[in-house]
Amino acid sequence: MPASVAMYSPLIVAVGGIVLYFTITLMPQRLRRWSGTLAALWLLAVFALLMSVIIPYAYVPGVPVMGLTGGLLITGIGALAAYASQGTIDPDGPVQLYYPLFLLALAGAVAIGFASDIFTIFVAVELSAIPVYALCAYRHREDPAALPSAMKYMMQGIVGTITALFGIAILYIAGRTLSIPALPAALSSASQPLVLFAAILIVLGYGVKLAIVPLHTWLPDAYARAPAGVTAIMVGATKIGVLIAIFLTLSALPASPVVSWTLGVIIIGFAVVTMTAGNLLALNQPDIRYVLSYSSVAQMGYILLGFGIGLVYNLPLGFTAGLYYAIAYGIMKSGSFLAADAFSRSAGSSEISRMKGLGARLPLAGISFTIFVFGLIGVPFTCGFLGKLLLEQAGMVTSMMSGFVLALILALNSAISLGYYVPLLSTLLFGKDTSERTVGRVTRTPASSLAVVVFLAVITVYFGLFPESFDWISQAATQIFPWGVT
Repeated sequence: MPASVAMYSPLIVAVGGIVLYFTITLMPQRLRRWSGTLAALWLLAVFALLMSVIIPYAYVPGVPVMGLTGGLLITGIGALAAYASQGTIDPDGPVQLYYPLFLLALAGAVAIGFASDIFTIFVAVELSAIPVYALCAYRHREDPAALPSAMKYMMQGIVGTITALFGIAILYIAGRTLSIPALPAALSSASQPLVLFAAILIVLGYGVKLAIVPLHTWLPDAYARAPAGVTAIMVGATKIGVLIAIFLTLSALPASPVVSWTLGVIIIGFAVVTMTAGNLLALNQPDIRYVLSYSSVAQMGYILLGFGIGLVYNLPLGFTAGLYYAIAYGIMKSGSFLAADAFSRSAGSSEISRMKGLGARLPLAGISFTIFVFGLIGVPFTCGFLGKLLLEQAGMVTSMMSGFVLALILALNSAISLGYYVPLLSTLLFGKDTSERTVGRVTRTPASSLAVVVFLAVITVYFGLFPESFDWISQAATQIFPWGVT
């Protein structure tokens, strides 16, 4: 069956990393600048394989639609980020390590959605995270701050790893199995407080990698100091893998209203704090990379809100809204970081004050960045608008005061985000060009990077205008409904 072939896609991506290592190592130095194209083509081949399966088999029972959906997003954004890296990564540097680590990180993220037991999910999350730790420090020679930021991420990630592993170990001791289909029955007679404690440990452990507040302190420096292509896969690929990991793991818990409601309340609490703190911290940031980094913290709060609503109110729409917005976020944020890198290269600095009028001077990047920001704010005709609309509907259809309050909190946070997005766009599009902009090392943005930025902007609009083209997202969401929510 073709669907079974798709389950080998993580292995294909990983093998690609090994093949690329030897290929780039043996390449003549003058040809290494094409390494990004090779990585992108390999990922596009896997993307095409997954697409050929999901279109005809999305509604066939037993097909891992969640794995296929996650794999499409991860390999698609990965291919674009790899191609965008071409020209921004020094071909005289260790590119024979950059692209193989890049593919190995994506292989781990793709594997998460196809896993059938909670320990395999854990291993896949770590396989995805370890290469990223190294990639965050890739620019340490030209940016000395890259190494400490990567170390901070790694140390906090290790603490999260140990925490999640403790939770998984408790579930195994209580149920004597790691299989997701078998665990609900195996844990049905276990102590509910013990199961809940294990679930909280898992949420906290994986929550470090999602950068939920107060476990977010690694994120701004790591996103700002990593190469733009690496940041693109961190926001748009590996984070989606961790989200899938959390909710596939939670789906292995027994059908208990107390456990699901309590977990939902905890996740909603983290979501509200995360979105609010992220938006407030983004205000008055002088560096465009840090604005987008703290904004990413806030966006994760929006995503988690949908999943929390689904748990508390036993509402499928909450899961669908959370998954849809996660995919939209991955597309918009990857593009915005790549566009920000283009501005930083042209300005010779990532300080917003040195980017006056750059959006007009670089019209393709300027228009594309405006589209991404509109989507992140929630302006109509973008996928961000539809994602936020679904989240608002999830809160309203509960017909409960608490649901209305959550919808209001989401709307207020979207309003707060205007406080940093509007001044940023105003500076980029309407600021008067001054000599300050020329301070620093000015470099030309590669055409490959600009092409990817424009393409992601088009997808942002297309995804918002024609969401029915991706109707399998609702089907994928049914596979992460804990305890058989219907």
